Amino acid sequence: MRTAHEQRRLAALHEYGLLDAPAGDELEAVVRVAATVAGVPTATLNLIDENRQCQLTTTGFEGSTTTRDDSMCAVRFESGKLTYLPDARLDPAYAGNPWVTGRFAGVRFYVSVPLVTPQGYALGSLCVFHHERHELSTEQLDRLRDLAQVILALFERRRQARVNGALAAEVQAQHAELELAHAARAATIAELRRSNTELEQFAGVVSHDLAAPLSVISGYLELLAEEAGDADPQSAKWIASASRAAGRMQRLITSLLSYARAGNAPCRPEPVALGELVDLALTDLRGTVDGATVVVQDDLPVIEGDPVLVRQLLQNLIGNALKYRSAERPCRVEITAEPAPDGRRRVRVADNGPGIPQEQRARVFEMFAQVDPAAGSGHGVGLSTCQRIVDRHHGEIHAEQTPGGGTTISFTLPAPGRPPS
Repeated sequence: MRTAHEQRRLAALHEYGLLDAPAGDELEAVVRVAATVAGVPTATLNLIDENRQCQLTTTGFEGSTTTRDDSMCAVRFESGKLTYLPDARLDPAYAGNPWVTGRFAGVRFYVSVPLVTPQGYALGSLCVFHHERHELSTEQLDRLRDLAQVILALFERRRQARVNGALAAEVQAQHAELELAHAARAATIAELRRSNTELEQFAGVVSHDLAAPLSVISGYLELLAEEAGDADPQSAKWIASASRAAGRMQRLITSLLSYARAGNAPCRPEPVALGELVDLALTDLRGTVDGATVVVQDDLPVIEGDPVLVRQLLQNLIGNALKYRSAERPCRVEITAEPAPDGRRRVRVADNGPGIPQEQRARVFEMFAQVDPAAGSGHGVGLSTCQRIVDRHHGEIHAEQTPGGGTTISFTLPAPGRPPS
């Protein structure tokens, strides 16, 4: 069973990716120099894995792969110390090895320099040997140690080159993905521009080709209602139904036009007093305020926004609060504002109406979304228009429950002198 250290050693060996791979000119040159330094004809660079010794490159003989049990280098390489044997037959640990006994070879002189990583893991050894007895000086042994360090440096350089190659490939793949994403984004932008252009054209068609004829229809229905009077109750009933349908159509067209303008009209932000825009919105809604209490914070701040669009935003939100009242209590609407953590201004329009179920608070800002479609009290365009206006001011909008019951619409707008984030 492999020890934890052996598992880490094998992992370090495989990380270099050297086993069963070509040695390369540089490693072959180092092995040849090692043989020259030792003054012998044969040398090898051995790597040792779990079960075998792989002679990565050799000089003076044909390399091969043998079992780890038959390896001379495997005997002491994990000690990290150089093994120097002028005659291997005299060392009991090597005398019976097949490389010494003649089964594989008749090695006499033998030097093995372990290849130990900076983390302390022995990968194999630089080995010089000869079939005759031979001795080396201390300087020769030191130079062999130096060559072992050169080999480790070449190992590390090859590993780093492989890592860099993998990183480069990953970066290239990510770059290709980004290019595809940019191309898709460009196509989406082009499609949005085309869609916006069509929406502007649609707004023109609606305002002229639908709204104008509908006004004519409504006018003739009024005339028919006057003619019918009380003389023909059934006809009067039909005419009244047609008039209501025409009215609903006119209101839907108006809502769609507001939605289109909110997304396509020029947005020209400027410092503007929020309190003034609230007053203007309430003036526009004076016919619907009757019976309701509208409380406006005294010190509403100055915001950076397009006055026309923000006024439309406030008018839609306050109008909704006045329209959707609770039958259980008098209508109350409160408009407040405060600094947001990111430096923008957070505005709240809170009512005490029937409220919006939690599961529908996100989808009410979608086009044509309605909390209670059966009620027939709206077209589901107003909050979508509000979302568009807030988006154009780089803000956020969401619905939450008013303490005590009702709905609070909260949205953010830029502060003066602060660029939109």
